[in-house]
Amino acid sequence: MTLIEHQKHILSEEVARLAAKTSQNRVAYNAGVSNATISKICRKEWKEISSEMWRRVQTNLRIDFDWNHAETTNFKILHGLCKTAQQNSLSIAISEDAGRGKSQTYTFYERSYNNVVYIECKNYWSKKQYIETLIAAVGLSTHGTTNVLIDRFIKHMKGQHRPLIIIDQFDKLKDSQTDLFMDFYNELSHNCGFVLSGVKALEKRILNGVNKNKIGYSEIYSRVGRKFIGLAPISIEDVTLICNANGVQDEEAIWYIFNNCEQDLRRVRRDVEKYHLQILKNKEIEIEEVKPRTKKEAVTA
Repeated sequence: MTLIEHQKHILSEEVARLAAKTSQNRVAYNAGVSNATISKICRKEWKEISSEMWRRVQTNLRIDFDWNHAETTNFKILHGLCKTAQQNSLSIAISEDAGRGKSQTYTFYERSYNNVVYIECKNYWSKKQYIETLIAAVGLSTHGTTNVLIDRFIKHMKGQHRPLIIIDQFDKLKDSQTDLFMDFYNELSHNCGFVLSGVKALEKRILNGVNKNKIGYSEIYSRVGRKFIGLAPISIEDVTLICNANGVQDEEAIWYIFNNCEQDLRRVRRDVEKYHLQILKNKEIEIEEVKPRTKKEAVTA
């Protein structure tokens, strides 16, 4: 599927906005394309940009043409926590089931405020890949040894005004990587906020490490205030907001979507999309039924 012209304009404007807010290098890294490609998109020089490249930029930057944002209860909670952590240089830990809207809210927050670094951790990362992702996320060069990159990242963050570092899926990091949080905290704690976020396994892992006196775990637990913050259950009001924002007004359909979601907003989206597909299918059937028959079909009948 190729992007139609008005979608390219929307994407170009968002890319230009992000580049102005941070840097073109940072946007290029997050988009997974070259700096030259981002420059062409910003200048609306699109002839040489393939459909695959457009799709890559859209996907990696999480620009969604088919889904509208809704301010659910957990969005408001997370947004408030991030803002408090940034304004007061606090470190907090959020541990909650998948599907409660964490990543979507972090993406929204990172785009809305200056000096916010947001990454999603991967199981397969080495220590160097972890720091490379952090340093590339702020638009700096990833060349150098692990120690050089760590020093480069810390020096950069010290020069920012009240930055916030959001490390999502923190539970996926290995011990050697989670230990870096203490180094970052010790160097930046008076000028930088931290949000460590993950599923329920994050809290369980840290507390188990504390109870077993594993190196580094008590330090992490202390630095996040010896507390893990949970989120609210998904309510019918939340689902109604999401459905209404995305074109579903039918109360019966909304209650079905809520009862079927099992506290997972990904399932809410899936059912909203299925609802629209069914509506479209029904309209196609109606059109087929009322379509006038040709003269040949009438004679045959």
